[in-house]
Amino acid sequence: MSAHESEWTRPDGLPPRRPGGLRRKRRRPRPLIIVLIILLVLLGLLVGLDRFAAAYAESRIAGEVQKQGFGARPDVTIDGFPFVTQVLNRHFPHAHMTAHNVREGPVTLSLVQGDVRDVRVDSGFAKGTLGRVDGTATIGFGELAKAADQPGVRFTADGPDKVKGDVDLGIGSGTVVWQVTKVGRDRIRVHPLSAEGFPLSDLDEDLDFTVPVGGLPLGLTFQSLSVTKKGVALHISGAHIAFG
Repeated sequence: MSAHESEWTRPDGLPPRRPGGLRRKRRRPRPLIIVLIILLVLLGLLVGLDRFAAAYAESRIAGEVQKQGFGARPDVTIDGFPFVTQVLNRHFPHAHMTAHNVREGPVTLSLVQGDVRDVRVDSGFAKGTLGRVDGTATIGFGELAKAADQPGVRFTADGPDKVKGDVDLGIGSGTVVWQVTKVGRDRIRVHPLSAEGFPLSDLDEDLDFTVPVGGLPLGLTFQSLSVTKKGVALHISGAHIAFG
């Protein structure tokens, strides 16, 4: 067998490829792919800038609003996208505001939350107006018992305008049902309706009390109330409220 015949041959009968043969050319990235990558990067930068602007505006407004009667810094969330246009116009059509543990006269409001419309600020975000605020301010049942000077009573909801609780009389105990109503412009009345375990007439005056709720943050006014599982919810509102 000759040297030529002893060489390995490919299955297709062609001679083997020699080192240094032709190589495939690498494909260059298509222009469309490059453009898409650039657009995605720019979009990411714009979204990041938009969120930074939102966080800045929310923080500045929250800081100025806090000075208007909030014991703690409220959380402000502004709706809308893109946000940069709102910052440039210094006009925010819709926002939400939430604050916890706000001291209000003899009680602490466990939660104040509001739906805010038409927020306008000056160029430095130091002053502005809230076009309209509608929300709730919740008095927890524990705070309601303190206001009643009945720290041992554990109130629970008993309907849309009623609460109930066990009362210890020293020589016995009983369960009382109270009705909660709005009295005047800025007070709530907790009036006993019925009792089990003792005659209600014996302690009617001692169990009847009112709670002042004037001076709400931002000058908000008390419109109505309802009893929820978390406490007495005061429905509050205000318009054309200046801050800063």
